[in-house]
Amino acid sequence: MIKHEHKTFKDDRGSYTPINTKVLDVDWTQCSISVNTEPFTFRGLHYQTNPPQTKYVKVVQGSIIDFMVDLFTGETDYCEVNENQAVYIPNNMAHGFLTLEPNTIVVYMVEGDYNPESEHSLRWFENSTVSNVVFKYSGVNKITISEKDNQGK
Repeated sequence: MIKHEHKTFKDDRGSYTPINTKVLDVDWTQCSISVNTEPFTFRGLHYQTNPPQTKYVKVVQGSIIDFMVDLFTGETDYCEVNENQAVYIPNNMAHGFLTLEPNTIVVYMVEGDYNPESEHSLRWFENSTVSNVVFKYSGVNKITISEKDNQGK
């Protein structure tokens, strides 16, 4: 997992974070914003096959546990990501995250146009690493997840 640090400048107006994506040499085609009102919201584990998508995930507010599952080996990696950090996700990975705070905002750059016919997701609870980490952080709290993500595809 490639984790980047970003200097965030804060004052009484809020914050500003410049992100230098040129170092990644990727042609970003989409920028998405995920606003999550509840802590322990789980999104993922998503991937797309045609075209496969590279992602660059930046936490704007709050913190997350970010998950990546290698689609070829099944190897799972995760890390905590806060407002000063971002994670690069190669296109051979399923990706998801668990919010740790209310009102967590995540922005992600995506390489490759969205194709709903080739989107897929893995069931998070069938991956022992992901499920163990989700339960470790959420404890007895309810996890907020869409029915689509919970069923996988």
